[in-house]
Amino acid sequence: MFTFIDSIEDLAYLNEELLQKPYVGVDTEFRRTSKDNMRLALLQVNDEEEIYLIDTILISDPENHASFLHSSSVIKIFHSCKEDLEAIYSWTRKEMVNLFDTQIANAFLDGDFTIGYQGLVEKELGIGLDKNETRSNWLRRPLTDSQLKYAALDVEYLIHIYKLQKEELSKTLKLNWHNQDVERLMKLTYRSNSSSRELERTISKAEEASMLISFNKVVKEISEREKINPTLFFSKKAQKDFLRLVFIEGLDMACREVTLWRSDLIKESLFNILK
Repeated sequence: MFTFIDSIEDLAYLNEELLQKPYVGVDTEFRRTSKDNMRLALLQVNDEEEIYLIDTILISDPENHASFLHSSSVIKIFHSCKEDLEAIYSWTRKEMVNLFDTQIANAFLDGDFTIGYQGLVEKELGIGLDKNETRSNWLRRPLTDSQLKYAALDVEYLIHIYKLQKEELSKTLKLNWHNQDVERLMKLTYRSNSSSRELERTISKAEEASMLISFNKVVKEISEREKINPTLFFSKKAQKDFLRLVFIEGLDMACREVTLWRSDLIKESLFNILK
Protein backbone atom coordinates (compact mmCIF):
# COMPACT_ATOMS: atom_id res chain seq x y z
CA MET A 1 0.00 0.00 0.00
CA PHE A 2 2.95 2.34 0.68
CA THR A 3 6.72 2.43 1.03
CA PHE A 4 8.20 3.87 4.22
CA ILE A 5 11.27 6.09 3.75
CA ASP A 6 13.33 6.49 6.94
CA SER A 7 16.92 7.00 5.79
CA ILE A 8 18.72 9.74 3.87
CA GLU A 9 19.99 7.11 1.41
CA ASP A 10 16.48 5.95 0.53
CA LEU A 11 15.31 9.56 0.29
CA ALA A 12 18.14 10.38 -2.13
CA TYR A 13 17.18 7.46 -4.36
CA LEU A 14 13.47 8.38 -4.21
CA ASN A 15 14.21 12.02 -4.97
CA GLU A 16 15.93 11.10 -8.25
CA GLU A 17 12.86 9.09 -9.26
CA LEU A 18 10.39 11.82 -8.33
CA LEU A 19 12.34 14.43 -10.29
CA GLN A 20 11.36 12.53 -13.43
CA LYS A 21 7.61 12.67 -12.68
CA PRO A 22 5.31 15.31 -14.25
CA TYR A 23 3.30 15.62 -11.02
CA VAL A 24 3.02 14.18 -7.52
CA GLY A 25 0.36 14.36 -4.84
CA VAL A 26 1.72 15.71 -1.54
CA ASP A 27 0.42 16.03 2.01
CA THR A 28 1.98 16.55 5.42
CA GLU A 29 1.46 15.69 9.06
CA PHE A 30 2.95 18.17 11.51
CA ARG A 31 2.82 19.57 15.01
CA ARG A 32 2.27 23.30 15.48
CA THR A 33 2.52 24.78 18.97
CA SER A 34 2.39 28.45 17.94
CA LYS A 35 2.30 30.63 14.86
CA ASP A 36 6.06 30.42 14.43
CA ASN A 37 6.69 26.97 15.90
CA MET A 38 5.99 24.29 13.31
CA ARG A 39 7.61 20.86 12.96
CA LEU A 40 7.08 18.53 10.02
CA ALA A 41 6.49 14.97 11.22
CA LEU A 42 5.66 13.08 8.02
CA LEU A 43 5.66 13.84 4.30
CA GLN A 44 3.34 11.79 2.11
CA VAL A 45 3.94 11.57 -1.65
CA ASN A 46 1.96 9.80 -4.37
CA ASP A 47 3.63 9.54 -7.79
CA GLU A 48 0.60 7.74 -9.33
CA GLU A 49 2.40 4.41 -9.15
CA GLU A 50 3.19 4.21 -5.47
CA ILE A 51 2.70 6.09 -2.20
CA TYR A 52 5.72 7.01 -0.10
CA LEU A 53 5.67 8.01 3.56
CA ILE A 54 8.84 9.99 4.37
CA ASP A 55 9.73 10.10 8.06
CA THR A 56 10.94 13.66 8.56
CA ILE A 57 11.66 13.00 12.24
CA LEU A 58 14.21 10.27 11.50
CA ILE A 59 15.45 12.28 8.49
CA SER A 60 15.75 15.57 10.31
CA ASP A 61 17.77 17.21 7.51
CA PRO A 62 16.95 16.25 3.90
CA GLU A 63 20.07 18.08 2.67
CA ASN A 64 19.56 18.40 -1.11
CA HIS A 65 17.60 15.15 -1.42
CA ALA A 66 14.08 16.65 -1.47
CA SER A 67 14.68 18.81 -4.53
CA PHE A 68 11.58 17.43 -6.28
CA LEU A 69 9.62 19.72 -3.95
CA HIS A 70 11.41 22.75 -5.38
CA SER A 71 11.58 21.64 -9.01
CA SER A 72 9.79 23.80 -11.59
CA SER A 73 9.22 20.72 -13.76
CA VAL A 74 7.29 18.69 -11.16
CA ILE A 75 3.77 19.85 -10.25
CA LYS A 76 3.08 19.35 -6.55
CA ILE A 77 -0.63 18.70 -5.91
CA PHE A 78 -1.97 19.68 -2.48
CA HIS A 79 -5.32 20.22 -0.85
CA SER A 80 -5.39 23.51 1.10
CA CYS A 81 -1.65 23.99 0.85
CA LYS A 82 -0.84 26.96 3.13
CA GLU A 83 0.08 25.03 6.29
CA ASP A 84 1.73 22.32 4.21
CA LEU A 85 4.01 24.97 2.70
CA GLU A 86 4.92 26.21 6.17
CA ALA A 87 5.53 22.67 7.46
CA ILE A 88 7.73 21.70 4.51
CA TYR A 89 9.66 24.96 4.79
CA SER A 90 10.40 24.15 8.45
CA TRP A 91 12.11 20.97 7.18
CA THR A 92 13.84 22.08 3.96
CA ARG A 93 14.27 25.85 4.54
CA LYS A 94 13.52 26.30 0.84
CA GLU A 95 10.50 27.80 -0.91
CA MET A 96 8.37 25.60 -3.13
CA VAL A 97 7.31 26.31 -6.73
CA ASN A 98 4.83 24.90 -9.27
CA LEU A 99 1.86 23.94 -7.11
CA PHE A 100 -1.75 22.93 -7.73
CA ASP A 101 -4.32 23.24 -4.94
CA THR A 102 -7.47 21.12 -5.22
CA GLN A 103 -9.34 23.22 -2.63
CA ILE A 104 -8.74 26.42 -4.60
CA ALA A 105 -9.59 24.63 -7.85
CA ASN A 106 -12.88 23.44 -6.36
CA ALA A 107 -13.84 27.05 -5.56
CA PHE A 108 -13.07 28.08 -9.15
CA LEU A 109 -15.50 25.37 -10.25
CA ASP A 110 -18.33 26.92 -8.19
CA GLY A 111 -17.70 24.63 -5.22
CA ASP A 112 -17.29 25.21 -1.50
CA PHE A 113 -14.34 27.51 -0.75
CA THR A 114 -13.42 25.70 2.49
CA ILE A 115 -14.16 22.07 1.62
CA GLY A 116 -11.82 19.56 3.29
CA TYR A 117 -9.97 16.78 1.50
CA GLN A 118 -12.31 14.09 2.83
CA GLY A 119 -15.33 16.10 1.71
CA LEU A 120 -13.88 16.65 -1.76
CA VAL A 121 -13.07 12.95 -2.20
CA GLU A 122 -16.62 12.07 -1.19
CA LYS A 123 -18.07 14.74 -3.49
CA GLU A 124 -15.99 13.85 -6.55
CA LEU A 125 -15.51 10.09 -6.13
CA GLY A 126 -18.22 8.99 -3.69
CA ILE A 127 -15.59 7.52 -1.34
CA GLY A 128 -15.77 8.06 2.43
CA LEU A 129 -12.45 8.42 4.28
CA ASP A 130 -11.67 7.72 7.93
CA LYS A 131 -10.93 10.87 9.99
CA ASN A 132 -9.96 9.13 13.25
CA GLU A 133 -6.27 10.07 13.23
CA THR A 134 -6.71 13.77 12.41
CA ARG A 135 -5.71 14.90 15.92
CA SER A 136 -3.20 12.17 16.76
CA ASN A 137 0.40 12.79 17.86
CA TRP A 138 2.48 12.60 14.68
CA LEU A 139 5.79 13.29 16.46
CA ARG A 140 5.65 10.13 18.58
CA ARG A 141 7.48 7.07 17.26
CA PRO A 142 6.74 4.44 16.22
CA LEU A 143 3.71 5.51 14.22
CA THR A 144 0.76 3.14 14.51
CA ASP A 145 -0.66 1.13 11.62
CA SER A 146 -3.80 3.27 11.85
CA GLN A 147 -1.75 6.48 11.50
CA LEU A 148 0.19 5.13 8.52
CA LYS A 149 -2.97 4.02 6.74
CA TYR A 150 -4.60 7.42 7.39
CA ALA A 151 -1.52 9.25 6.10
CA ALA A 152 -1.38 7.18 2.91
CA LEU A 153 -5.06 7.78 2.17
CA ASP A 154 -4.47 11.53 2.39
CA VAL A 155 -2.63 11.38 -0.94
CA GLU A 156 -4.39 8.38 -2.47
CA TYR A 157 -6.86 10.38 -4.57
CA LEU A 158 -5.10 13.74 -5.09
CA ILE A 159 -3.83 13.01 -8.61
CA HIS A 160 -7.21 11.66 -9.74
CA ILE A 161 -8.99 14.79 -8.50
CA TYR A 162 -6.28 17.00 -10.03
CA LYS A 163 -6.86 15.48 -13.46
CA LEU A 164 -10.62 16.00 -13.23
CA GLN A 165 -10.24 19.60 -12.06
CA LYS A 166 -7.51 20.52 -14.53
CA GLU A 167 -9.66 19.31 -17.42
CA GLU A 168 -12.57 21.48 -16.27
CA LEU A 169 -10.42 24.53 -15.51
CA SER A 170 -8.70 24.27 -18.90
CA LYS A 171 -12.00 24.76 -20.72
CA THR A 172 -11.90 28.45 -19.72
CA LEU A 173 -9.33 30.90 -18.34
CA LYS A 174 -9.72 29.41 -14.87
CA LEU A 175 -6.54 27.32 -14.89
CA ASN A 176 -4.59 30.54 -15.30
CA TRP A 177 -6.71 32.16 -12.57
CA HIS A 178 -5.96 29.22 -10.26
CA ASN A 179 -2.24 29.57 -10.93
CA GLN A 180 -2.36 33.29 -10.14
CA ASP A 181 -4.06 32.59 -6.82
CA VAL A 182 -1.57 29.87 -5.87
CA GLU A 183 1.36 32.16 -6.72
CA ARG A 184 -0.13 34.90 -4.55
CA LEU A 185 -0.75 32.44 -1.71
CA MET A 186 2.86 31.26 -1.86
CA LYS A 187 4.11 34.83 -1.80
CA LEU A 188 1.95 35.69 1.22
CA THR A 189 2.94 32.46 3.01
CA TYR A 190 6.67 32.87 2.56
CA ARG A 191 6.54 36.59 3.30
CA SER A 192 4.20 36.26 6.29
CA ASN A 193 6.49 38.26 8.56
CA SER A 194 6.07 41.41 6.48
CA SER A 195 3.98 44.03 8.22
CA SER A 196 0.36 44.40 7.16
CA ARG A 197 -1.34 47.70 7.74
CA GLU A 198 -4.87 48.22 8.97
CA LEU A 199 -6.61 50.43 6.44
CA GLU A 200 -8.58 53.35 7.84
CA ARG A 201 -11.95 54.47 6.51
CA THR A 202 -11.61 57.83 4.69
CA ILE A 203 -15.28 58.36 3.82
CA SER A 204 -18.33 58.41 6.08
CA LYS A 205 -19.58 55.16 7.57
CA ALA A 206 -22.87 55.52 5.68
CA GLU A 207 -21.14 56.14 2.34
CA GLU A 208 -18.89 53.13 2.82
CA ALA A 209 -21.82 50.89 3.79
CA SER A 210 -23.76 51.96 0.68
CA MET A 211 -20.78 51.33 -1.62
CA LEU A 212 -20.13 47.94 -0.03
CA ILE A 213 -23.72 46.89 -0.73
CA SER A 214 -23.20 47.80 -4.39
CA PHE A 215 -19.77 46.14 -4.44
CA ASN A 216 -21.13 42.92 -2.95
CA LYS A 217 -23.95 42.86 -5.51
CA VAL A 218 -21.40 43.10 -8.32
CA VAL A 219 -19.32 40.31 -6.75
CA LYS A 220 -22.37 38.03 -6.61
CA GLU A 221 -23.35 38.81 -10.19
CA ILE A 222 -19.86 38.14 -11.54
CA SER A 223 -19.52 34.98 -9.43
CA GLU A 224 -22.78 33.60 -10.80
CA ARG A 225 -21.79 34.50 -14.37
CA GLU A 226 -18.32 32.97 -14.10
CA LYS A 227 -19.47 30.08 -11.90
CA ILE A 228 -16.90 30.69 -9.18
CA ASN A 229 -17.26 30.80 -5.42
CA PRO A 230 -17.98 34.42 -4.34
CA THR A 231 -15.83 34.13 -1.20
CA LEU A 232 -12.90 33.03 -3.32
CA PHE A 233 -13.53 35.92 -5.71
CA PHE A 234 -13.93 38.73 -3.16
CA SER A 235 -14.83 37.96 0.45
CA LYS A 236 -16.71 40.60 2.46
CA LYS A 237 -13.49 41.55 4.27
CA ALA A 238 -11.56 41.72 1.00
CA GLN A 239 -14.24 44.01 -0.43
CA LYS A 240 -13.96 46.41 2.51
CA ASP A 241 -10.14 46.44 2.46
CA PHE A 242 -10.06 46.92 -1.31
CA LEU A 243 -12.57 49.79 -1.22
CA ARG A 244 -10.61 51.56 1.52
CA LEU A 245 -7.41 51.12 -0.49
CA VAL A 246 -9.13 52.64 -3.52
CA PHE A 247 -9.89 55.81 -1.56
CA ILE A 248 -6.34 55.98 -0.18
CA GLU A 249 -4.30 55.17 -3.30
CA GLY A 250 -6.74 55.21 -6.23
CA LEU A 251 -8.38 52.47 -8.28
CA ASP A 252 -5.39 51.66 -10.49
CA MET A 253 -3.02 51.27 -7.54
CA ALA A 254 -5.56 49.19 -5.60
CA CYS A 255 -5.99 46.85 -8.57
CA ARG A 256 -2.28 46.11 -8.48
CA GLU A 257 -2.74 44.65 -5.00
CA VAL A 258 -5.04 41.88 -6.24
CA THR A 259 -4.54 39.18 -8.85
CA LEU A 260 -4.85 40.22 -12.47
CA TRP A 261 -7.95 38.10 -13.09
CA ARG A 262 -9.78 39.78 -10.19
CA SER A 263 -8.77 43.21 -11.41
CA ASP A 264 -9.94 42.44 -14.95
CA LEU A 265 -13.35 41.26 -13.72
CA ILE A 266 -14.04 43.98 -11.16
CA LYS A 267 -12.38 47.17 -12.38
CA GLU A 268 -15.04 48.50 -14.75
CA SER A 269 -17.94 47.75 -12.38
CA LEU A 270 -16.16 49.34 -9.45
CA PHE A 271 -15.35 52.40 -11.52
CA ASN A 272 -19.11 52.83 -12.13
CA ILE A 273 -19.82 52.49 -8.40
CA LEU A 274 -17.30 55.21 -7.63
CA LYS A 275 -18.72 57.73 -10.11
